Amino acid sequence: MPNSSWLQKTSPAFRLMIATSWLAPASWQDHQEEAIREATGANVDWTEYIGLVDRHRTPALSWAALKRVPGLKVPDPATKELQKRSEACRMQGLKHSMLLAEVLRALNKAGIPAMSLKGPILSFDLYGDVGLRQSKDLDLEIPLERFSQATNCLAELGWHLHSDQHPLTPRQWKSCLKHEHHIAFVNSSGSTLELHWRCYWDAPGKPSTRWARSSPSLWQGCTRQVMHPIDLVLYLSSHGTEHYWFRAKWLGDMARIHTIGLADWRAALDQARATDQSRSLLASLLLLKEVHGLALPYQPKEDWRDVPPFLVENSLKALCSAERQSTSPVIILKNLLPSIRNAKLAKPQITWREIFASLAYRRADFDLLHLPDSLYWAYTPLRPVLWLWRMVRRRRLAR
Repeated sequence: MPNSSWLQKTSPAFRLMIATSWLAPASWQDHQEEAIREATGANVDWTEYIGLVDRHRTPALSWAALKRVPGLKVPDPATKELQKRSEACRMQGLKHSMLLAEVLRALNKAGIPAMSLKGPILSFDLYGDVGLRQSKDLDLEIPLERFSQATNCLAELGWHLHSDQHPLTPRQWKSCLKHEHHIAFVNSSGSTLELHWRCYWDAPGKPSTRWARSSPSLWQGCTRQVMHPIDLVLYLSSHGTEHYWFRAKWLGDMARIHTIGLADWRAALDQARATDQSRSLLASLLLLKEVHGLALPYQPKEDWRDVPPFLVENSLKALCSAERQSTSPVIILKNLLPSIRNAKLAKPQITWREIFASLAYRRADFDLLHLPDSLYWAYTPLRPVLWLWRMVRRRRLAR
């Protein structure tokens, strides 16, 4: 168990969830087993543990980690629940794999390059098993200039925008592509696919070098672009930072990458400095030390001192928090300030103008008020009114 005062203050069930939120390679298996035995020896509340597994979406990973500890006693009711969740996760992984292969074949046929983000392919790349890492949707990135063609391919396969979304006008689409980085599609089975044209930290309008460093690879007879390991850790660390490392499974991905030696951390940090992602990457490494007890790569002390404590402390707080969607405007506004602070600290080069521009845009406004393109300008002054309108509607639906 990591010698972390933060972790020791948490419950045995939480410590067990952290210990089983990833599957350690052979070189680190003894450390993981020790952490599991220490947590289970402290009177684990198994109902709490199963709830945490659900909250952090680690059912198959957690069950696999528990099963390989010799002589470990898990109560029968907990065993049945964990087995049921693990099997459902594996079935979902197989379903997602088949759906992803179908989409990749269509994109291959149209000559559209595609890069998989997270999902069953990341599970396969990290663990050799598409069903170990749970994902609720599929994520694919395509070049922005091929976005229209890609949406046509998805439409032919039965994928469409969510039914509660109003069709976007040309001006709304242009604004969406400028301010956002992905849009979600659903199919008849209820599965979701997020089509990305850039990553959260990519500067709008500036091409990323991620595509140039990627390499083609075959997967289930389909060609897909594979991110360079450096770009993978930058993407995962930035994604985690964007969402405050709210899910333990995201940090588990980084722990797996760290312990199998997939990434050259010095090269990754050099690239991170060039793209203004060094704070998010360094904060991710500090979290790996605090949560999983993994060694920090050598870096000058001033580099570590450059990481604002808030980035680590806020993430540790988010890891322990309950998962709930608030409908209170006061709470939503209260959470907005830490979100802005997180973005500004993680990426210091981002300007306040860019932050306010992102706050002034919400695609949900287009669904609420259907204005023609000639009146598109009216969305900006109406933004506060539309926000309050959505809050009222959300509270009514929650009753």
